[in-house]
Amino acid sequence: MIKIITITKNTSLPFSTIKGSAQKRNKTAAGLSKQFYTKLLSASNDKSCALEIFNDYLNNLLQNKIKFKVFPNVNHRYKGTIQRNIVGAEYDPKGTIRLLLEGFKIFLPLDKNGKNITNKFCAIHEARHLFDSACNPKTNQFRLQNLYEKIDFEAQKDNISNMFLDSLDKHVRMKDFKNSVRKLIKDMPDLISIDCLQTIRNSLKSEINAYGDEIKSMAKGAGIFYNLPEIITIKVFLHQNAKFKQKLQFANKLLKEKLANERKNHKALLNS
Repeated sequence: MIKIITITKNTSLPFSTIKGSAQKRNKTAAGLSKQFYTKLLSASNDKSCALEIFNDYLNNLLQNKIKFKVFPNVNHRYKGTIQRNIVGAEYDPKGTIRLLLEGFKIFLPLDKNGKNITNKFCAIHEARHLFDSACNPKTNQFRLQNLYEKIDFEAQKDNISNMFLDSLDKHVRMKDFKNSVRKLIKDMPDLISIDCLQTIRNSLKSEINAYGDEIKSMAKGAGIFYNLPEIITIKVFLHQNAKFKQKLQFANKLLKEKLANERKNHKALLNS
């Protein structure tokens, strides 16, 4: 079994800022995000904003504790994305991989000069992902293992993750979706499926947060009149294609089942 150990640097806020329950950490992230988009909206009148202002406001709210760098978005399938920045890796012959993460890469739509963000609401969306990561250190860890008894489950994990988070170009029927996911996850060992589902659950929560703040920022003040068509488009997309809230409920149900099964097998092993 290959284990992955993640060593992080400049990816989370000090413990004194984020200590407490998961609900409290989420509340902290939400509060930071609201402060951020309120300030960003007040500093710009149209859909764009200066990259320098975006960087300054983020650094200020994150106490200059989180390292990030903005790059032009080149994957036009998405308006923007955020990634953990992998700066190194060490391989142990015994089967352990140590990954060194330092901060984040944020990909946003920039103008030709690279000095202005052409869609500040996309920037607000990705900033919420950054706040969620900064307030929840565990979500920055790469999960345990992909290889179990010399069988590589990476492709299956990727397929399941894509179904929950990336296959969003058409309407989703939850009954068909659930059946397809159960078929893919059925033959995976519990430990691997649990790790997979925990990662998916964290990502779904952050997507719900990010789209929520994006819509709130677009509807703030007079923006509701100018941005209403796009707000409606996003809400239709979330309702028909993404269905993140329904998928989160299903991921939690699957995770509960897998955890119960793992505990049952562990108990039987101890009693044998």
